[in-house]
Amino acid sequence: MVINWNFDKPHRCPRCHTNTVGSPSSWEVYSCCNCGTRFARFPRLQRALRHVGITCEACTERHPVPVDGHVFGFLRHHAGVGTAARRQFEAWLHETDEVPDYRDRVRYLNTLTSRADAIAEIAEWQTFCLHEEEDRSPVIAVVVDEGYERWGPKTPLMVRDGFVDGSLEVYGIGIMGPHPRRGRFHAVPGTFTWGLITPCGLEGLYSQPRLLPEALLPYAPQT
Repeated sequence: MVINWNFDKPHRCPRCHTNTVGSPSSWEVYSCCNCGTRFARFPRLQRALRHVGITCEACTERHPVPVDGHVFGFLRHHAGVGTAARRQFEAWLHETDEVPDYRDRVRYLNTLTSRADAIAEIAEWQTFCLHEEEDRSPVIAVVVDEGYERWGPKTPLMVRDGFVDGSLEVYGIGIMGPHPRRGRFHAVPGTFTWGLITPCGLEGLYSQPRLLPEALLPYAPQT
């Protein structure tokens, strides 16, 4: 079955909201490779329209955001379209029951303009998913620092080699907690230390300082 695309966001799948095409044509039927939905501007003309399969950002690299070292969520980049053509970050959860028709049984949460905000969205959901009762306690977040100037003239050669071979990453570490007015989790200003160069693959959420990776333990903020 072919359904109608969302008029205000034709580049997105109307079912799972995944970006599927940069410049959609009114005379083609698109297939979302994330959930398999087929959609078009004129669904009733599907027999006369060209059907195209789109490889969307759901097939690109995922950036895991574990909680206390256990699989929980992940981030994905997308470039945006039109007025939203700035780098953005999608927050997703690994779900097994609530949305069984998503490919790989994952759940889309939201698209944010910063990596820290996307991780805060995942932190918001961990208060509901990992506890029998809602737990609004702040958590420690390790966030990849994508704005860091890796190739500055003062960068030691050994560090540069680590970036090239993928063994090193730059992080910020701070606290995610409920906003005093809005209530939802956010990156608490003034708690983050940025520019920490440590082994790659440490991004995630941690409920206790003692659970942080050893390389980041000296920088643990007080929750």
